[in-house]
This record gives sequence, C-alpha cells and structure tokens, in this order.
Amino acid sequence: HTSMPLLACTLYLAFTTQLNQCGMDDDTLLLHCTFEEATDFDKWTKETCRAGSLCISNQVARKGKAAARFEFTKADVLEFEGQVRSELRLDSEKENERWYGFSNYLPEDFVADPLAEKIAQWHEIPDRERGENWRSPPISLGIENDRFYVQILWAAAPVNTNDTRDGDKKIDLGPVEKNKWNDWVFHIRFSYKKDGILEIWKNKKKIFSYIGPNCYNDKKLPYFKIGIYKWGWKGWAEYSPEDKRVLYYDEVKIGNYKANLHTVSPN
Repeated sequence: HTSMPLLACTLYLAFTTQLNQCGMDDDTLLLHCTFEEATDFDKWTKETCRAGSLCISNQVARKGKAAARFEFTKADVLEFEGQVRSELRLDSEKENERWYGFSNYLPEDFVADPLAEKIAQWHEIPDRERGENWRSPPISLGIENDRFYVQILWAAAPVNTNDTRDGDKKIDLGPVEKNKWNDWVFHIRFSYKKDGILEIWKNKKKIFSYIGPNCYNDKKLPYFKIGIYKWGWKGWAEYSPEDKRVLYYDEVKIGNYKANLHTVSPN
C-alpha cells in the first residue's frame, strides 16, 4: 500500500523538477529565453539597425534546435545613421542583486580585431533631470584581440560623466574560443559603494571575483543587454581588419538574489 504514495511523490518531484528547469518554479527565475521561436524577442527591446541583423537561426544551438543570431557590418554604420549595434535589451532592474546566465557562440570567422566590441552589457540610465547624459556601461563583457575581458566602471557622485567617474577596471578573462558554446554566469550586486559584488563563471568554472563599487550613483539600476556593440567602427573603421561580426546567443536566464550558479547555468 505504500507504493502508490511513493509513486505519486516521485511523479510530483519529477514534475516540479521539470517546471524548475523551464523557469516556472517560483519567483527565483525571472527570465528564460531559449530562442526557439521569434516570440522570445518580444520579451526584449530590439536595438538593431536593420531587420536582418537579428533573427532566429537553426545553424547552431546550445540547446534545442535554434539560437538568436546577431549580425553587424561596417556598412550598417554608414547606411543606418551611425548605428553601431545589433542588440537586445531589457528594462532597468528592480532589485540590486541578480544572477545572469547565458551561452554565446563565436564562429570561426570572428577574426582577431584590435577594435573591441561589447557582447554583454549592464548599462546605466542617466538622471536627466540632474543634467546627466549617457555614459559607458558600468559592467560589460567584451572582446579585444581575441581575448575576453570584463570592464567595471563606477562613480559615487550623484552627477557624473565618463570623465569624472571614480574608477575603471579592465580584467582579461582569457582567450576567445570559437566554434563552441561558451557558458557564462554573472552574479552581480549593483552598488556604487564598497558592498558591490561581481562574480563570473565560464563553463561552470569561477574565473573572477570582485567586491567593491561596480556602478554609478543613479536613481535607476542598470539594464541588461546582449548582442554586438561595435562603437569603434564609427570613426576608426580603417583600423579594423574585419567587415562583419556574427554572434549567437542561447539559453539566457536571469534569477533574483535567491538564485545560484545551478539555477541560471545553461544546461
């Protein structure tokens, strides 16, 4: 007589585990984008120069059959009024601690380039009523000369600019690996004070840990972006050996402060 309750319990655990993996468990997982369908783009705001610069592609996939494909070319800068990006963005975070998991793929022709690009950003929102303008993202993941790097910027003053910030850290995260999926997890507690946190895992191995200021003293918290931001092609294009950048993203997950490495890691 104990087999039926045991079976029911087993089935329940299996079902709830499946829900957890789909991001429907409770309020821990705030977003899960598999990019199997274009409807996943509806969860984001597109910042693209042309329709073809962002699509669902069946060329490669971290999981399932498809991924988001970002494309940006030198010609786009000239043809689309100085646009320097093909990105997806979310709204400003509502809480200062978040877990971000995502997987990206660089094809073989993503050649080494001395002009850097950002491939993930946690971007600031200026306090316009105080006279602030847009500034560089306080936290960003970039590529330069076939090396991954993370950059951290911060300022404690209520009004600041790119020229008046308090600090700037740029940390090498190792060589770029192509023709394979790179799984990333960022644990961030946004703060312009000493209690900020930034931890980074690559392929489930912790590669960076930092405690200290990591954003600006703004009224709103940063917002998350993925894709290609190639600002150097506007003004310095002749220094770049490449005319086109293609990047794939899959399995984007965002969790709140209750999340962990396992919760948001691509499976």
